[in-house]
Amino acid sequence: MHHGAIDPLLISHFMTFFFLGVFWKNKYQGALFLGILWEIVEYIMANNEFTRKILLNYWIIPEQYWNETIDNKFMDLFVNMIGYHIGNLIYPI
Repeated sequence: MHHGAIDPLLISHFMTFFFLGVFWKNKYQGALFLGILWEIVEYIMANNEFTRKILLNYWIIPEQYWNETIDNKFMDLFVNMIGYHIGNLIYPI
């Protein structure tokens, strides 16, 4: 069962890239590259027989969230960049 473009893990995407933006300023292309790279790794892990079995047996996140649709992958990248931009506007003390 797929959940569409929006899921609860979007919060973790936002927060990860928010903190990245707070501490790694003005590297929008790098942040986008990391997001795309993660989506590729996630796809490979979900579609490789060996790693898929490991994920099914040991990963605490349900399959419906890591075996995602293309819409969700684009939404993840969009939310990553929103989080990065907002984090980029904040300067740590």
